[in-house]
Amino acid sequence: VFLCLQPVIDMQLSEFITRESILPNLLSTTREGVLAELVKPLLQQQPVLKSVNILAALCEREKLGSTAVGDGVAIPHCKVPVEARLSLGVGRSRAGVHFHAPDKRLCHIFFVILAPENRAGQHLRLLTYIARKAKDPVFRSEVLLSQNREQIWQAVTAPEAVYPMYESFRPERKLSP
Repeated sequence: VFLCLQPVIDMQLSEFITRESILPNLLSTTREGVLAELVKPLLQQQPVLKSVNILAALCEREKLGSTAVGDGVAIPHCKVPVEARLSLGVGRSRAGVHFHAPDKRLCHIFFVILAPENRAGQHLRLLTYIARKAKDPVFRSEVLLSQNREQIWQAVTAPEAVYPMYESFRPERKLSP
């Protein structure tokens, strides 16, 4: 029996994020405050979103269950009108924010995803990719220790070879000669 690692997702986060949507110094100390800070640059980049209450949609999503994934990371996300493009924002709180994480730790790193209603598959792939990347302690350390927006950009958009995302081991059958 051979064990192999199967690549899960071939994705570049730079397709969905701009430097302006990276906030290295979140100031809010509440969940709603952090969400409002994260959404602001995304609204500036996509005027079509101004007619939608994105903050209310994100808060409603949080009521369904926390988007904190543990290890100090949260990935708030919601659906937006189909005219919008899939977009991503990143924020870092040095102090940390209570986000009802499963491990009860404060969240310091936030990824916000705004996904058009007709892009559910891509939304889920992006969510999965970020959750797996966020489990990497080296990645989290790089984001937390970054001195500025540019360093966070470099960590977040690093090539997948630096942060390979793999499924768990799967047994493969050995073929007979």
